[in-house]
Amino acid sequence: MARKRGKVELSGDVEQIVSFRLGRETFAIVVSQVREIRKVEDITRVPKLPPHIEGVMNLRGQITTVIDLKKRLNINSDGSPRSAQSRIIVAEVGENQLGIIVDAVEDVMRVPKGSISPPPKTLSGSESSAINGISKLPDKLIMMLDLEKVMNGVQVLRSGDSVMHLAPGEQMITAEVSR
Repeated sequence: MARKRGKVELSGDVEQIVSFRLGRETFAIVVSQVREIRKVEDITRVPKLPPHIEGVMNLRGQITTVIDLKKRLNINSDGSPRSAQSRIIVAEVGENQLGIIVDAVEDVMRVPKGSISPPPKTLSGSESSAINGISKLPDKLIMMLDLEKVMNGVQVLRSGDSVMHLAPGEQMITAEVSR
């Protein structure tokens, strides 16, 4: 199936983004945070973690926490939770590597920074505070996510038997995991 692309005039500063689908909506993160995009593979479940944390995966010797972004942002599933188009976006958030499960990766594109508006002030709450802008393209709106805010309050498992906690308004704090 061929994709039809609208023409966007690129002049001045541009932002390179990776766009992806969660349910019926399109979101994006900046390309500089993306390390790679992978098919959904073996994820090891870890007991007693919040439902949006799917578990961990071994990515070339580094233990990487994997979260389901739809669950984290409280987006309803339309049908089955995973499909052949589901992907894991491996991203860098601060000094941590994180796997983010999305319904489908749509495109890597450049959008003019002038097409990105701040979110309306009427959008408030923990989920919408992770949206740091909305890109207006000719055929759709793309919600730009701030991964640092998305991860606010999420435990990030790391090698060396430690758990990283991101608490609201705080920097990362390391706590040892008991054996």
